[in-house]
Amino acid sequence: MQRREKHRDDRDYDTTQLRENGHGKTLGRDYSGHFWRWSFARRFITAKDDVLEIGCGEDRPLSKILTGGAAAHVGHYTGVDLNKLKPSNSQRLTFHGEFNFVENWKQLLTADNAGGFDVVVHYEVIEHMKVEHGAKLLKAAFACLKPGGTMLMSTPCYDGVRHAANHIHEYTVPELQKATEKVGFKVEQRFGVFMDIKHIGKAPAAHRDTMEAIKTVRKHLSEYFDNDAISCIFAPLYPDHARNNLWVCKKP
Repeated sequence: MQRREKHRDDRDYDTTQLRENGHGKTLGRDYSGHFWRWSFARRFITAKDDVLEIGCGEDRPLSKILTGGAAAHVGHYTGVDLNKLKPSNSQRLTFHGEFNFVENWKQLLTADNAGGFDVVVHYEVIEHMKVEHGAKLLKAAFACLKPGGTMLMSTPCYDGVRHAANHIHEYTVPELQKATEKVGFKVEQRFGVFMDIKHIGKAPAAHRDTMEAIKTVRKHLSEYFDNDAISCIFAPLYPDHARNNLWVCKKP
């Protein structure tokens, strides 16, 4: 059994972010996975909800999805990031750039929002900080939510062998589940975001009796989609085989 490194990175935080002018030039599985994550978040958000996104990035894609079109899909959106953010003229959008959420989260609970947020989102954030900061992030996210609120979190699943060079601490699934439940969250669902396609059609899938159907569907979809797309399409069925997971957590 390979031993996990205890100290893989000495930095407190990593500020790498997804950029439209970089990743968006190709539709690899990582960028495609982000696209579906943003769409998935929208189903938990109504036009009356207050939403907080931790690590929104300079491109702020989720805010654009929620406020684009004829009608806004959010009551108010607050985005924070360690990187610089341009202010917004929209009354529905507030951005705090060069903002350390782990240290300064209480500043977000203002007189107008003392009750907290309906939904907190942090996609591909917790792996970019030391584990002790990650624990504080989860605790602060819990504190920022209203009772009954939802936290949406995505992060790579550490396989004990390799992790991305710009990631400070990747979590195993049991490790992150324990940390999330420790602060009070109830994990309601866990989906794969993208995966190695060699696992498609293997057990355990959502239902064993669907494995042959999954193989058939995969074969036909492959006539149009490339492997990166296939990786994202089937990953929700295989969270335990996925390279990345999206967690749906509730504050009781």
